[in-house]
Amino acid sequence: MHPIFFSIWKFTAYFYGLFVGVAFITSNLYLSYSLTKSKNKVISQDGLDSLFIFIAILSAIGARVLFVITNLQEYILYPLSIFKFWTGGFVYYGGFIAVIVYIIIYSKRKKIHLFKLCDFFAPALALGHAIGRIGCFFAGCCYGKESNLPWAVTFNNEDSVALQGVRLHPTQIYESLGNLLLFVCLHFYSKREHKAGTPIAIYFICYAVLRFIIEFFRGDDRGMQYFGLSISQIISIFLFVTGVIILIVSLKTSKNLSKNIENK
Repeated sequence: MHPIFFSIWKFTAYFYGLFVGVAFITSNLYLSYSLTKSKNKVISQDGLDSLFIFIAILSAIGARVLFVITNLQEYILYPLSIFKFWTGGFVYYGGFIAVIVYIIIYSKRKKIHLFKLCDFFAPALALGHAIGRIGCFFAGCCYGKESNLPWAVTFNNEDSVALQGVRLHPTQIYESLGNLLLFVCLHFYSKREHKAGTPIAIYFICYAVLRFIIEFFRGDDRGMQYFGLSISQIISIFLFVTGVIILIVSLKTSKNLSKNIENK
């Protein structure tokens, strides 16, 4: 793969940044489209635009912070490297956690139903991630372990972050395709009548399983490990449990509401 999109004088644009930008723009356009088609709007277009700006900023900061935490020994020796974000070094879960925390705060401040707001964003999360991972593939980051499978890939570009001249699992493509499938499922499921909280619960559960499995095929440095599991796998376990709890609460709340209506 070719990490560099183009280079003019001393300025270099990378495919990774390009696809991350495309991911955010596409997700925003999808959400705007969904908003126009929605009968019961959970948020206004102006509200979405301002919220999305904060989401973009916080996701980048959170992703960088978690990467630094998982590679703390390296950054203790070279602390100024923390700010060299253009060289790469982001963890999706870091940005994801930062955004979820902000959405919780935002929903309380604006008095918006938390589950409904999260449900609204669920398909876009999967869509943006699917596109963003293509950028990882071009950059060579998040690469896989050695493989002899027919679809294994070899990175030969000297600017690539991945191991070069070795056939590797295309873990970036695995995750991209998995997220794309999840997006399609959530898109059509969200169009149907559903209980508040089920789309985001489905996203939590499905992505947690996807990421947990793919971690076993990753060949890049996974940072600190506990009980033989990477930090991303540990977060995946918590995400899976959270998704199950949300699903149970959502279904239980709906049943109790139905009973109350029947009793009246």
